[in-house]
Amino acid sequence: MGDGDTVTCTGAGTPFRPGTDPTAPSPDCGHTYRTSSANQPGQAFPVTATVHWTVAWSGAGQGGTFPDMTTTSTATFRVAESQALNNGGG
Repeated sequence: MGDGDTVTCTGAGTPFRPGTDPTAPSPDCGHTYRTSSANQPGQAFPVTATVHWTVAWSGAGQGGTFPDMTTTSTATFRVAESQALNNGGG
């Protein structure tokens, strides 16, 4: 995830549904950054995502399995942070 954490998700994930809040946490797999990316090179966390695919099929009385596939992609994410100070004043 670029911040030293690794996330491993299992299963197919949650299908996208129109109208879903894009800022809502993932219902089955996600990551929360606890610090800003301001001190990172380029002020962004470098992230690599790898997906392992296993595909089984059937139809017309036949079936089979495709060879396992792996796809990998990278992206960078800028993470900002906001801090507040309450001095106890009214």
